[in-house]
Amino acid sequence: MPDTEVDSVAIILPVINERANLENLLPKLEKYTVYIVDDGSNDGTQQLCSSWGNVHLVERNTRMGLVSAILEGFRRLPSSCRYAVVMDSDFSHNPDYIPDLLRTAVEKNADLVIGSRYVSGGKNGDTIIRRIISFGGNIAFRSTFSAKVKDTTGGYRVYSARAMEFLLDSNLTEPISPSYAGQIDILRRIIGNGFKVSEFPIKFEKRIKGKSKLKFNDIASFASLILRKGNIVRYVIVGMSGILVNELILSLLYGPIGFPASPLAVEASVVSNFVLNDRFTFKKRYTKPSTFLFRLARFNLFSLSGISVNAGIFYLGLITGLINKSSMISVEIGDFVGIVCAFLVTYLSSTFYVWRESEK
Repeated sequence: MPDTEVDSVAIILPVINERANLENLLPKLEKYTVYIVDDGSNDGTQQLCSSWGNVHLVERNTRMGLVSAILEGFRRLPSSCRYAVVMDSDFSHNPDYIPDLLRTAVEKNADLVIGSRYVSGGKNGDTIIRRIISFGGNIAFRSTFSAKVKDTTGGYRVYSARAMEFLLDSNLTEPISPSYAGQIDILRRIIGNGFKVSEFPIKFEKRIKGKSKLKFNDIASFASLILRKGNIVRYVIVGMSGILVNELILSLLYGPIGFPASPLAVEASVVSNFVLNDRFTFKKRYTKPSTFLFRLARFNLFSLSGISVNAGIFYLGLITGLINKSSMISVEIGDFVGIVCAFLVTYLSSTFYVWRESEK
């Protein structure tokens, strides 16, 4: 975005006791209008803000949550503001990226741009514990909400005026989680309502001064949101139905055809899981049958490792005598063991795939 348009951009900084960082950050934000939402700092933040003509201080007497502070910042912006940049003040979000993030928003006509650690060119330089939390949060969100965004928990963001208006209205209808969990709640709502989301690669650094504000309650709220609003319950229901389909087909076909019943039963459960997840979990609809068939073929290809493990363990049980051919109960138990092993292989391989993708 050209410098001539910086008057239509605002920077929102949610802070608690960040004076030491603000002393170094504010000089880098002189050309922008800055809104500092302060949740009860006692380190002289208020006095520091008063010495900067481009800084508006929003004082709140107690900690009310990160996303609550972001929404409060949105409310204070003038109608002329086209974009708001939300960032941390601890230099984990490098202010040098601001022009790039804004340019991405303009060029891609995006309502939300995320400074991303996990797209090509991005890097996460945080502590190992925070990296693990970030990785787990991203896996949970992308799996639960079927989102293609790679850095779903990233807090360095640019919002369009349209997105901000929607979020303020949405918060009135159904309050957004005010804490850390609200970051994914916001993303869930943005994606679910058809807004365009883009990512720009950034290098995320460990904070220079001060302590992280992330608490255990924030992580608990995150998990609660995933369970309440995500697809985990549907995943479980579909997964259980797939096991029932597998066992039923095996029971019907094992007597007449023997071992080939196992891969046929597994394939039937794979197709059943795919169709139910598409229609029940993700509610997808297709205008062309070829699109559905292509996705089904791709899903089958990805499931080959699980199919092979399931059938292999079942066959191994037969040839070693661990599975008694004359007892259907033993056959079904043996098949169930194969299903469990196949699940573990498929789960671990898919997790490894997502991890590799996030590191690119």
